[in-house]
Amino acid sequence: MRVVNIAAEMAPIAKVGGLGDVVGGLCSELVRKGIDAVVILPKYKNLKTHFLKDLKIYKKNFQIFEKRRWQKTTIYSAKLNRVQIYLIEDNKNYFSKPNIYGYKADVTRFLFFCKTALEFLKSENKKIDILHLHDWHTAIIAPLYKEIYSKNTLKVKKIVLSIHNLGYQGYLKPKDIDNLGFDGRYFLQDKKLKDPNRPKTLNILKGGIIYSDLIVPVSKGYAKEIMLKENEKNLHKVIEKNKKKIKGIINGIDPKYWNPKTDKFLKYKLSCDLSIKKLIEQKKKNKKDLQKYLNLDQADKPLVCSIGRLVPQKGPSLIKASLMAALKNNAQFALLGSVFDKETTKEFYKLKKDLKNNKNVSIVFEHNEKLAHLIFAAADFVIIPSLFEPCGLTQMIGFKYGAVPIVRKTGGLAETVFDLDDTKIIKTKRNGFSFDKFSDNQAKKATIRALNFWHNNNKDFYMLVKKNMNLNFSWENSAKKYIQRYKNLLR
Repeated sequence: MRVVNIAAEMAPIAKVGGLGDVVGGLCSELVRKGIDAVVILPKYKNLKTHFLKDLKIYKKNFQIFEKRRWQKTTIYSAKLNRVQIYLIEDNKNYFSKPNIYGYKADVTRFLFFCKTALEFLKSENKKIDILHLHDWHTAIIAPLYKEIYSKNTLKVKKIVLSIHNLGYQGYLKPKDIDNLGFDGRYFLQDKKLKDPNRPKTLNILKGGIIYSDLIVPVSKGYAKEIMLKENEKNLHKVIEKNKKKIKGIINGIDPKYWNPKTDKFLKYKLSCDLSIKKLIEQKKKNKKDLQKYLNLDQADKPLVCSIGRLVPQKGPSLIKASLMAALKNNAQFALLGSVFDKETTKEFYKLKKDLKNNKNVSIVFEHNEKLAHLIFAAADFVIIPSLFEPCGLTQMIGFKYGAVPIVRKTGGLAETVFDLDDTKIIKTKRNGFSFDKFSDNQAKKATIRALNFWHNNNKDFYMLVKKNMNLNFSWENSAKKYIQRYKNLLR
């Protein structure tokens, strides 16, 4: 079976968030299971090419028609974890910018990438059993293939669209499609890409949902949530009409990259195979190392962490409430976050300034993989108070590294984290702390409850840590489900 993934991210070479982890982890596992997995990505300026093997030019001066003229592109070939990678380099500086996203021209950039990917696949003339698309960045490929390319020489058996975040849908005008050499107004129909709320606008993700053969939200919980009218007003009718082809599959984490037993960043390795005494010893050594690294007090206190993007979806106000609760309850807090919107940036830079002399808190604004590993290995708790969370990988990594999750019950978080005090859940399944309402007060209370457990039941806490480290969230289980879905489609 040949599965071609077209995506905007792939860890570890091009990653902003969970999308990159999914593409990298899933494709590596597919190859291990005998699937011919291929990934097509933009060749970003800051692509981490040192992870790649056999990087070379595959096709030079590959011609793409855009904006009434022919544009030259270069296609590169490489291998990553035995996965065949093709990288598309344009000559218009679309992907020579310092970041992957965040530009006014994002729609134009990814439209060009998608057309080039289709033209490249057409030129290759190789069989494609499954064309797997990811989020709005590549969802336009589904309508373009079904309406245009399927009538040429390109043959794809089935199209799968993974939805990592329905909140980002991608909007464009018919003229943007015209610039690719196609008729944009043809897609401005209710049954095609016309946006439900903007009559002159095309909705890329809507087109992906309509034209794909299978829709895969990245958890069963998120699949249920996006079908609720109150959660998805914009595309509710489209989702309702296509609900039979929506099948959620929970993501996994890369067991090689996120393995505290072999983690190259850790001086003191962690494993569920260690005795409780040795596990406590190693966790405390990692904490002391991190305290030195971040210039925190060398104190035997519980450490709460937050790692990820400080965007509205992730609940920055609730993270702040958890941070303040930790400081008031004899604990430390380590925040590693990247900020995007002006309001959150202003608020958290002020918070950092206000707390600059407090030796129990560290706030770092950057994407730093090494520091993320060090924090996970040192932390006792990881707070994830999301407004919505399609899947969430942070809690899975937390489990593996001995950081007990404190989460809001939503999407994939509700599917993987079960509260210690929830008597409706069997005791052996309970593995963290959770709360229902998206509020500062609820996040604060859950944090205090977790810290009290650490202070008052320290032996039980480490028993929980050891049990959690044994949980299996590897891609092996998730990949099996994807393969079964692929096979069902191809029958």
